Amino acid sequence: MKKIEFPLFGENEFMYLNIGRLIDIERMAGKSAGEIIRSQNLDLGLLTIILSVALRHHKMRTPQWYADKMQKLIDEGIDLETDIQMPVVKCIAGSGILGKAVYYKLFPEELTDKAKGELEKERKNE
Repeated sequence: MKKIEFPLFGENEFMYLNIGRLIDIERMAGKSAGEIIRSQNLDLGLLTIILSVALRHHKMRTPQWYADKMQKLIDEGIDLETDIQMPVVKCIAGSGILGKAVYYKLFPEELTDKAKGELEKERKNE
């Protein structure tokens, strides 16, 4: 589980997802984690749900709270894709649910020689 710095909604905030939090997202979104990942569609509703779960250790905020804050930030000129969606994608990958290959693609600085060997074995077994 990787923590992703995300100070857009509060100073020194970071987000993370683990299995328990992914289950909460499934319940709130009405979709399985597999469906969410396969669709590769982080629509605004899903984005606000993920933010409310991935950042809840800082403060309990509703998806609507994040929707309102996102609108304000967009009005101020932030880029939705770069500043919000990409960190959320990294947070999902950081949970480990997408597998090692995706994890190391998004976090290449963590790719050790040992991990390279494990990835090679994984590819051969596919």
